[in-house]
Amino acid sequence: MPTQILTATPMLAADYRVIGITTAALVLVAFVLVFIRNIVAARPELGSEMELAANRKPYYSDEELEGTKLDRSLSFALVMLGLVALSLPFYWLAEPGRQDGAVDAYNLSFEVQGEGLYLNGAQCVNCHAAGGAGGQAPYVLQDADGQFVANATWKAPALNDVLLRYSEDEVRYILNYGRPGSPMAAWGTPGGGPLTWQQVDNIIVYLRTLQVQSLDPIAIDQAGDDEAVAAAQALADEQVEAIRAEVDRSIEAGEFETVGEAVFNLGLFSGFQGGSLSCARCHTAGWSLGTGVSPHVLDDGVAGCGGGDPSGIGFSLCGTSMEEKFPDDWWKGADGSWLPAQGLSGDGYFYIEAADGSEIRLNDTGVPVTDDQVPYFVLDEKADQPIGGSEPGAGELAGDLAACDYVSQLWETDSGDSYPFAPGSTPEVDDGKFVDPEPLEAGDVPGNKVVLSDGRWAGDCEIVEMPPRTSMAQFRFVFGGADAGSGYGRGGLSSAGMMPGFGSTLPPDYIQEVVDYVRGL
Repeated sequence: MPTQILTATPMLAADYRVIGITTAALVLVAFVLVFIRNIVAARPELGSEMELAANRKPYYSDEELEGTKLDRSLSFALVMLGLVALSLPFYWLAEPGRQDGAVDAYNLSFEVQGEGLYLNGAQCVNCHAAGGAGGQAPYVLQDADGQFVANATWKAPALNDVLLRYSEDEVRYILNYGRPGSPMAAWGTPGGGPLTWQQVDNIIVYLRTLQVQSLDPIAIDQAGDDEAVAAAQALADEQVEAIRAEVDRSIEAGEFETVGEAVFNLGLFSGFQGGSLSCARCHTAGWSLGTGVSPHVLDDGVAGCGGGDPSGIGFSLCGTSMEEKFPDDWWKGADGSWLPAQGLSGDGYFYIEAADGSEIRLNDTGVPVTDDQVPYFVLDEKADQPIGGSEPGAGELAGDLAACDYVSQLWETDSGDSYPFAPGSTPEVDDGKFVDPEPLEAGDVPGNKVVLSDGRWAGDCEIVEMPPRTSMAQFRFVFGGADAGSGYGRGGLSSAGMMPGFGSTLPPDYIQEVVDYVRGL
């Protein structure tokens, strides 16, 4: 659904010209009437005052001039002043409408000029198709030495969703400087192109009119009245249905093995939306040339690894890089959905079902909570070895969650080491620092004794199998994109901010599927 450039209509915005013209006309008519009356009432001069005939009618006396005549003149002036005083505020109230009308006129002018540039001047339509639906661009493939390899066809992404994925500033940057490693040249003068800054802005104004409906619930809720919201939701549902149908088709056709892989490569074989919804378009070198020219884009060690020419302008997503930048910080729901999307319950907690059918209560940071905080829950811990005196295999603790009757505490010491303390014991402090304690004896830990991977001792433990874990932080990053100069995850920093946000163009469960797929590369 094309978006409107401006929709605000202030009070009396449509009548401001009528009010102004009517007021001016009344004042002009009054002036003309007074002028004509003075001419008609005037007498021709017969000569100097000294030479007038003795029988000439004398002029008004001072009493008449300062009485009846003055009262009539002042009354007329008062009426005109009241008319102006009453009409001007209505004109002022309509001033915002006049300004909006001027902005609408300018935007319409920019839109028309932008359409001309898109279709004829810069001829964006040759690659991105009419309406910004996405198309193809000719491309000459060269080797590392710049030698000709083959003539190829490049998937030119759809632009009817570009402002849902990028901000206008980011689109302006791409128009100005182009996309290295792709047919997208620098069109703006800052990048050496032929278009002025005004022409680049005109193209952006035209692109606004091409944008499809956002899928983001927040954007839908801001559509206006109930009917507008319902219409926006209906359009969003149609888009989601089309995306899901394409993903299902590609899996049934054997093009991809999983939903995550299909969404990550959306449009590779079919050209759906010109590949504009595909992550691989930037993160897999050669993806936009298709499997005929780049047959290995889906192979391990190629898919999602980023870098390289052509089009490998995205960072590598292979290996452990994503898990390092976005550690696991949440569980997926039993139905495969992203757990926080279900929202907090009425008591302020999340509830998930364990493998044994029991219910686990979590706070908003994902930490399990019990009524009395006992037994202790240990997240993502694994026991490396049994403690002396334990039965063989007793220390082989594995799983996402361990429910233990006892877990020791850790204390920093002068040496930087950490030692567990028995329950209720008090560490010795010397000059503000903890003194190295004596390690606990095996008998000090109750029940089934294990050493957790962080050095703590635990006893009487059992494993609670949790649903698969994933990264909420990575989901949010893919959903919202990157801002230039802003950090993300652990140690991530976006210099140019060219990572788009897909929250307005892909269903949330598909974004989660992409996150899980990337974390498995």
